[in-house]
Amino acid sequence: MTQDESRATWGLMMSCLHGGVGGPHWGTRAAGHVSGTRREARDALHRHVLAFEPRKPLNLVRRTVYEEGEGYLVIAEGMTQTFEYRFTLSRVVHDTAQQPAVPAVPPPPLAPPSL
Repeated sequence: MTQDESRATWGLMMSCLHGGVGGPHWGTRAAGHVSGTRREARDALHRHVLAFEPRKPLNLVRRTVYEEGEGYLVIAEGMTQTFEYRFTLSRVVHDTAQQPAVPAVPPPPLAPPSL
């Protein structure tokens, strides 16, 4: 059985560049978890990215989705600022506080909370 065929729990990871007291920095978190094969998890990530509605910028002018390697890049252009969101798929290997995973077949939540 290949990695694409074996079932696992997958994190739908979202990273974004955001500002703070120490200046801009990258933050990454799981936007959700799914269980299934790698192919099913990639399909779930794809649906999640297409449904993603960023909270920033407030006045969204344009949202462009790019596929890159195993993930996606979303550029959200506003009237005065542009935000970059990266989505990747990661297999959960160990988690001391295991998150419940939903089957990969139903679509994930429409939009994750902002970082």
